[in-house]
Amino acid sequence: MTYGELKHRLESEAGFSTVFTTRIGFVAGELMNLIQEVEPTAPLINVLVVNQDDGQPSKGAGSFMAQRFGEMRLNRDDAKTAHPKLWQRYFNRAADEVYQVTEAEWAQLFERVFGEPLTPDQIERSRDKRQDGTERDGIKTGRNYGPGGEGPFHEALRLWVRDNPAALHRSFHDVTAKTEVDLDSGDRVDVVYKCPDRTIVIEVKSRISNEADLRRGVFQCVKYRAVRQAMDVRDEPTVEAWLVTEAKLPGRIAALLKLHDIRHFQAPVERD
Repeated sequence: MTYGELKHRLESEAGFSTVFTTRIGFVAGELMNLIQEVEPTAPLINVLVVNQDDGQPSKGAGSFMAQRFGEMRLNRDDAKTAHPKLWQRYFNRAADEVYQVTEAEWAQLFERVFGEPLTPDQIERSRDKRQDGTERDGIKTGRNYGPGGEGPFHEALRLWVRDNPAALHRSFHDVTAKTEVDLDSGDRVDVVYKCPDRTIVIEVKSRISNEADLRRGVFQCVKYRAVRQAMDVRDEPTVEAWLVTEAKLPGRIAALLKLHDIRHFQAPVERD
């Protein structure tokens, strides 16, 4: 989870007043302090709160990793920039330890730390809540968002993108546009444009998508582009990925798109 996502959840779900993103590291650190008071050898779950730009925790996690792994260079304020490979190696090690703990073991630790149970039903409800704002596109590719098929807003945007390529970019005036295109990975791309010199894979997110779903769309684009390139028999195929939304992007999502070289187009909500 990114610092921005944790900030949003604390404010919208836990009733906190404004939390500055730059202070979220202290929140994660205090959580880890509480856990270590009860179980000093608990895996460093705080390292899973990461910066959106590099997918790694901030320098505040260094003191925890230094103590756990006995590598004091991690405790330096500049450890992340001065020793990037060292930082990455121990971050990966810490994250691996977290993922090795079972759901039941985390629930037991939660009860010891906070004095109340964390039941499987509570965990499942929390997971379901995180899917709120996720569009149903009717495609089951390892994640099922529930019955009901594709929502009307998603379908309308998908078909509009298929039928109006020049609206996205003037260079798309002479393309072959297809929708719901199957990939060899079992995924299905909302829209694909075949241009004379390149292929465009497009994921659409309508007005009902929240930030979590928009972020998911970024990584759908990453995956679709990689798979489409792998499917192409040419030596160096040019495949571009686009995310089309009806809403203005939060700054965190825009930065993520830029980081992964994905184009964005904001479609008008009112369309002919």
